[in-house]
Amino acid sequence: MNAEEKLNREYENRAIYTSGFYAAPENDLANRQKLFDALKSLVTNQEPTAPFSLQIMATNCEINVMPLGLLNLDELKDYEKKQRLQHGFHHQDQGTPLLVQYSPHVEGQPVQKKIVGTVEELFDDFNGQIEQVWNAINHFLQANFQLLTVIEQDLIQDSHDVEKEYRTIFGKMTANQREDKLGFSLADEEVAQFSNYMADMHEVQAIVLSAASFANRELLSDNSFNEMMGDNVRRSTVFWVLDNTFYEIFYYFLFSYQDHHEKLAKYLLHQRKTLIINMRNDAFDRAQKLTETPQLKVDFNKYFTDIFIPVAEQITAEINKFRS
Repeated sequence: MNAEEKLNREYENRAIYTSGFYAAPENDLANRQKLFDALKSLVTNQEPTAPFSLQIMATNCEINVMPLGLLNLDELKDYEKKQRLQHGFHHQDQGTPLLVQYSPHVEGQPVQKKIVGTVEELFDDFNGQIEQVWNAINHFLQANFQLLTVIEQDLIQDSHDVEKEYRTIFGKMTANQREDKLGFSLADEEVAQFSNYMADMHEVQAIVLSAASFANRELLSDNSFNEMMGDNVRRSTVFWVLDNTFYEIFYYFLFSYQDHHEKLAKYLLHQRKTLIINMRNDAFDRAQKLTETPQLKVDFNKYFTDIFIPVAEQITAEINKFRS
């Protein structure tokens, strides 16, 4: 039986069983449990012949677990060709390969794929196979965290340059000139910390406007806010972008200041859960109000800014507790 016949026999005219979850950075235990629950539900409620796709969203990437060939028949054809070359033409079919696919949403980063046993093995030996699937996914999550680290380091380096510019500008002004410019007094001894704060907000705004631009362009486009939120895929993507934006901001501050105090990193990581829950609640409340006033034209630049500037200011306040 060739690849096309296999897929036609098993998947023709059948809806794809889908599920998904968000994998937070540095949260291995919770992510493994989510994976276990999602795949356990699959093997409990479906047959091995059911077409399925598990989508795991993370910062700047997605990871899919699915039968090889589900989305691209040529992948299964190539796999079977290699199997015949390696084992001979009469090699016995062992089942449908299970594919773990890592797709970074970062320019220049290639899609990576790993076959982890077969679909049949997942159903027949769940406890044995789940560990192999998790190991493959965790490997990709660690690689993805390294991408996030590189992104943050670039932002941090830029913030140093921006801070120098602010120090130079404000340092050349008299106290009266600064008050005229800013609308509040800024003493000479406060210039350094204020310049540091302004540089941080500059990077936060860059993160926020990049996310908002994606949402405006790819999700909202020419639709109304209600039309967009009425579409399950786009609504889910909005909240994925919100989580991504939160983590980019959070790790920008964590990487920037974790070396300033031995207890700061542990403290911020402890606060992370509360911060993201508050962000999600605020985002949901704002979305509800927007759906209740459909006559308003929605601009994601404002929506994201109104959500994330307070988040950044809250993180800054938490960091300032350690400055003194």
